[in-house]
Amino acid sequence: MKLKVRPEDFRVEEKLKLRLKRAGAYSIYRLEKRLWNTLDVVSHLEHRHGLRRIGRAGLKDRYALSVQFLSIPGRGPKAITEKNYSLRLAGMADKPVTRDSLLGNNFSIVLRDVAPDEASSVTKALPQVERFGFPNYYDEQRMGSARHGQGFIARRLVDGHLSGALKLYLGTPSSADDARTRRVKTLIEESWGDWRKCLALVSPEAWPVMKYLVFHPRDFGGAVRLIPRELLGLFVNAYQAWLWNEVLVAVLEDIRLPVRCVDYRLGRFAFYDGLTSEQQRYLTKLVIPAPAPDATFSSDRVARIMAEVLKREGLELNRLKLKVRVEGVFFKGYERSVLAAPQRLEWSRPEPDDLYPGRHKLALSFFLPAGSFATILVKRLSLG
Repeated sequence: MKLKVRPEDFRVEEKLKLRLKRAGAYSIYRLEKRLWNTLDVVSHLEHRHGLRRIGRAGLKDRYALSVQFLSIPGRGPKAITEKNYSLRLAGMADKPVTRDSLLGNNFSIVLRDVAPDEASSVTKALPQVERFGFPNYYDEQRMGSARHGQGFIARRLVDGHLSGALKLYLGTPSSADDARTRRVKTLIEESWGDWRKCLALVSPEAWPVMKYLVFHPRDFGGAVRLIPRELLGLFVNAYQAWLWNEVLVAVLEDIRLPVRCVDYRLGRFAFYDGLTSEQQRYLTKLVIPAPAPDATFSSDRVARIMAEVLKREGLELNRLKLKVRVEGVFFKGYERSVLAAPQRLEWSRPEPDDLYPGRHKLALSFFLPAGSFATILVKRLSLG
């Protein structure tokens, strides 16, 4: 079974709770894109079109056909069209687009290359997901900065291992085929401190950090502070997301819920087939805070399990602080629901796949609340 064979096979559209009108302090734009990730589009709009203080609600994958909303202060251009993305003025609002603006996302997904037995398994699982929901894990795209398997940048910053964090940021390949980045990694490991050898090889976004290290080869704190603040925030979020997932797996095991597991690069997801009425009531109300010094707990079980997960990492909640101060970048203990419940879940009958002869395709559509991952729902369906 394959997902995102074509961008059109994975459509996602944001739903906002902002009220749009003809006049207001902010211009609200509808962004439609494919083969771009959100941060790259924002950077392109800033550098090529001069837009500033761009607000957004979420991040959308480059391997999808996505519609999301951006904002800028004041009145901006009516439209911008570039290869594989378009920006259209949707209206004005009194507030900018932020994460708090997002109600959720509508998804339309086509599963391809589905074997006959898989098709039967998926159609059997869909009513279970509709009735019982699924564990609200963060998926791997939230932890993209660690997908290379070399560790979390934020973990090194918590330990005060600033040079190690910089090595991961500048010289760790994001994929096995990234020969250019592997060359940077090799140079850094063999000639640590000789940044001139690496300067021409790193991505343009990393040039300010690398140039700084050329002239200040031991000022690792100064170099870390030159990493874009939003990117540093994503590194913190990635580590929090992984820890949160580990806590949720342990919670499901602690309540002795029968589960089946799916491995991913950084751990495993545990999924249930069904829930008793008591289990569903308990898990529907349960929240787990993101690991942070200011995290608060409404459940003694969750507090105990989080302490156990952090102990395995050699940490405690009050130690989740970066050893280099960057304004606005820190571990924050927001709450996240344990279960995700798809709304308006609909699916088609399996039909012949036009791209994979002899196989089937299956179309799904549903709405998920903000922060929940459609790819996790698909992983649950893959178990049948």
